Amino acid sequence: MPTDEKLFTAEQGAFMTRLTLSSFRTKVSKLGIKGTKQGVKVFYTRKQLEDVHKGNVAKAVKAKKSSKPKTR
Repeated sequence: MPTDEKLFTAEQGAFMTRLTLSSFRTKVSKLGIKGTKQGVKVFYTRKQLEDVHKGNVAKAVKAKKSSKPKTR
């Protein structure tokens, strides 16, 4: 994530997505979108807010299977 990208607080994000703050936080939680925490405040990028508005689920990172050495 580029450092010059603008971050929005949860309150600003709720306003931008036309939701109440509690509805915004519920939707973010259900979609699995993780914001950037700084202390007690959570910040979201514009892309994340667009995903909240559209209802896109955050892509889960698949864990790699580790190959175990075969013992004989």
